Amino acid sequence: MKKKFSKVILPTALALTVGASAVYAAPQSNPNGPYIEDEQNISLSSYMSNAELAKKLQKLETSSNGKMKLEIAGYSNLSPDGYQTEADKGEPIYVAKFGDNDPNKKRVLITAQIHGNEQIGAEAAIDIIQKLSSNGKDVQEILDKVSVWIMPRINPEGSDNLYEGTWYPTRYTHQTWLPENIGLPTDTLAPWYYNADGSERAQNNDGRVVYGIPGYDQNRDYNPNLDFKVEDQDLDEVASFLNSRSTNNSRFGGFYVTAEARIVTSVFKDFQPDVYVDVHHRGFNTVSDEDNRSVPVQFAAAVADPYVDPFSGEQYEVDEDVLKLAKQVNALSALTLQKGNSHFGAVQKYPDVNLPGTALGAFALNDASIMLIEIKGQSQTLGQKQSGMLKETVTQPLFAVFKGLADGSVYDVDTAVYDAIPESSNSISDPSTRD
Repeated sequence: MKKKFSKVILPTALALTVGASAVYAAPQSNPNGPYIEDEQNISLSSYMSNAELAKKLQKLETSSNGKMKLEIAGYSNLSPDGYQTEADKGEPIYVAKFGDNDPNKKRVLITAQIHGNEQIGAEAAIDIIQKLSSNGKDVQEILDKVSVWIMPRINPEGSDNLYEGTWYPTRYTHQTWLPENIGLPTDTLAPWYYNADGSERAQNNDGRVVYGIPGYDQNRDYNPNLDFKVEDQDLDEVASFLNSRSTNNSRFGGFYVTAEARIVTSVFKDFQPDVYVDVHHRGFNTVSDEDNRSVPVQFAAAVADPYVDPFSGEQYEVDEDVLKLAKQVNALSALTLQKGNSHFGAVQKYPDVNLPGTALGAFALNDASIMLIEIKGQSQTLGQKQSGMLKETVTQPLFAVFKGLADGSVYDVDTAVYDAIPESSNSISDPSTRD
C-alpha cells in the first residue's frame, strides 16, 4: 500500500516565534550563530582532503560486499586542448554507483562540492554512501527499486587549494583561459564566469584573498546542449559571441571549457537519471520578519526558463511531468525536516533564477527532475561549525526521497506544499553582527 502524505501547506507547519520585545532587541537569528569572527582561526580539520576522500571511498567499496562500485569518471585537467603528460591529468573525480542505469528502476544522481569551498555536501555524500553500503532492510528495499549514483566531490582542485601554505578551499576550478589552444583568436574574451586573478572571498566575505590560480565557476560551465564542445563550433561565431557582453553572460549556457563539467555531463548522459540532486552552500537568512529562526537549507525545483541554443537554434523546455516530480521531491524533502518549531524546519525556497549554464538548469532542460539543496555557510563564514546538523539537512531529505521513489509515495505528495515554501528573504549580510 502506498503511504499517503497529508496535503500540508508548509507555512502552517512553520509556527511563528514571538516578535521582538519593545525593550530588548531580539537576536538577529535563532540560533544566533555560531559564526566565524573576523580574526578567529577557521578550523577545517574534520573535512576530508582529496587523498582522504579517495581512501574513504575505496574502504567503503570494499566493505559494501559488492553493493557499491567505485569508478573514476575522469580527471580534473582534461580540458578541451587535452593534456601533455599523465601528471597533467589532475585529480580523479569519483562516482560511487549503487545499481546500474536499468530503465526499469528509478535513478538518482547526486553531485556535491561543485564549488570547492562548499565542503559539507561532500561529507554528507559520504554519510549517504556509508548507509547505502550497509545491510539494513530499509536500504535493500530502496536499492531493489532505485539506482543511486553519487559524485561526492566534483571540484577537487578548488577543494584542496592552498593559500600561503594553508588549506584555503575556493569556489573555482584551476584552469587558464588559453583561446589560441582551441583555435580562437588570442584576444577572445573568456567566458564571463572565468576568475582571471585567482581570488576568493575572504573570511566573513570581508574583501578578497588573491591566491593567484585562475579558474572557472564550474557551475556556470554547463549547457542545455549536452553535446556542445566549444572546439567543434564555428570558431568565428564563438569568438563573436564571447566578445559581446550582450551574449557572454548568465542568460546563456556555458561553454564546457572545464574538464569537470564535461565529466559530470558524461555521467549524466550515461545514467539518464530521473532525479538529479546538487548540493551547495549559501549565505545566512532568517525565515521572515516574524520568524527569526536561522534557515539551515533552501530548496529549488526549477532554475531554468525555456531556452533556445544560440548556435543551433534548438529549443529546450522543462517537461511538465518532470517539473511536477521535481516539486514533489522538494516538497517531500521540506516536509521531512519539519520537527515542531525547531531549527531543522526553517526551510526556504531558493530565489527565482534563470541559469541554463548550471548543472541543474542544463539537466532539467534534458528531462531530469531536479533538487537544489543549499545549506547555510561556507568555509570562510562557518568553517566546520554545525557540520553535523547541516549534514542531516542533506541526508534526511535524500533518504526520504529514495524511499518515496522506491515505494511510489513521492507521487502522492501535493505540489502545493512546494509552492507554499516561504521564499528566500531576510538575508544576514554580516553574520558576525550580534544585533
